This record gives sequence, C-alpha cells and structure tokens, in this order.
Amino acid sequence: MSSNCSVVVSVANVYIENSYRSETVTQALLGEQLKIIDKDESWLKVSQWDGYKGWINSSAVTEKQAPEGESCFVADLLNGVHAERNNSSPILRDLVFGNELVVLGQENGWSRVLLPDGAKGWTDTSWQSEPGDDLRSHIVKTAGRFLGIQYLWGGKSPKGFDCSGFVQTVLRSVGINFPRDAYQQEQEETLEEISLQELEKGDLIFFQTGEYKTDHVAIALGEMEIIHSSGFVKIESLDEKNENYNHHLSEHISTVKSIQNYC
Repeated sequence: MSSNCSVVVSVANVYIENSYRSETVTQALLGEQLKIIDKDESWLKVSQWDGYKGWINSSAVTEKQAPEGESCFVADLLNGVHAERNNSSPILRDLVFGNELVVLGQENGWSRVLLPDGAKGWTDTSWQSEPGDDLRSHIVKTAGRFLGIQYLWGGKSPKGFDCSGFVQTVLRSVGINFPRDAYQQEQEETLEEISLQELEKGDLIFFQTGEYKTDHVAIALGEMEIIHSSGFVKIESLDEKNENYNHHLSEHISTVKSIQNYC
C-alpha cells in the first residue's frame, strides 16, 4: 500500500495501536502530509515526515489530493479559520502554531486560506517568517513563547508538549527538520558534541534520568539557564548558585551538543 493523506484538524494524536485507548506516541498537525502504510476499518497506519509511525483515526485526515498553492506555517500559538472575514463569524477549524495552510490571497489583514479537505475560509493569523542570520536568538525567542504550556506525553503543539516534541517543534519553526525522540535527537549527526563550559544559547543538553538511554532534552538559554518541558514549559538553571537550580538534571547530563553546523 502506498498512498497519502493530509491532516485536517489542528492537532491529531498518533497512537501505538489502532485504538483511542492505546498510548499516544506523537502528534500530527494540520496540513501535514502522511504516508499510509496500512488500514484497519476506521484507522490508518501512517508514516510522518520524521519517520515516526503509528495509527491515526481516519476522521482526522483526508485522502484527497493535497491542495496546490503557496503553503505557509501558522505563527500564532492559537487562532482559527473563520467562515467570513471577521472574528464573530463561525469558526471552521481551530489553528495552532505549526499548522500549514495554503494561502489564496490577503485582504485588510486577513488571509483567504484553503484547508486540506477543500474548505475555504479566512484567518487573521500571522505567518512564520525566515529566522534571518541570528538563528540562535530566533530559537530562544520562539522557545520562550511556549512558557507555561503543560507537559503532554506525545505532545508537540501549544496544546501540550513532551520534552522532545517541544525541541522538535521549536527547531522545525526555523527550518531544521529534527528527529522526534530525545535519544534520536542526541544522535543527530549534524550536532557537534561540546563541553558544558562551551554552551551557547540555542544549543541542546541531553539527560539520562533513567537506567538505559537518554530520555530528556532542553534548550540552552545562556548563563547555564535552560528551557524545557517538564510538568510545563519552564526555565531552570544548571548552576547551583541560581535559585531555580535543577539538581536532578544537573546530576544526570548525558551530552551537550552544539547547533553551530545549522547556523
């Protein structure tokens, strides 16, 4: 079997088995193209852009051909597509950061958009822009926008993040297609291992808090501060002199990796 589908809801859970009762392993976002590798009644086994595989309910996708036109990524944390060009008109679909839509035109601060299932509507969302020359600062600024958002196992959107989903989403917003899980991210060949003393903002710190493999990741903010998803997206420190020092993570650093090769 080799066919494709597109996600039609803002955030769709991807499960380890073809049941809502099974574990959520990751999420797919509106506009994302998925490869169908198996079917079972109302469930599809799919492969995502990052190679992740799992089951998604067919109600969250369309098998229609992906719409043609200029695609843009939503930059607002939360927004919506309206039936008319005003916020009081009915909402056709909710939107989150990272959703992808085809933009048909713009008028008075509103964008006419085409959804993957063929529906058309209007949104006043802002669109992601190129990060420019200072990639590190852009990563830090983007990560900071998600402060306070709750932890969610398998989450990779403003509706909830796990630690590696948070990092993947932040990096993808600046054009870096990054692996999904923390241990996979640690093994990404483009990263360069450095010492803790060489850490710069935007670099990644990996942790092994369990017995087997790397299971947590954070983004460096500079001055030994980190931003990560643990309970919620928060800023903590690896410096014992700081009041927000995280002793547990400081004791369980696996590796420190530089993003310099992406800059």
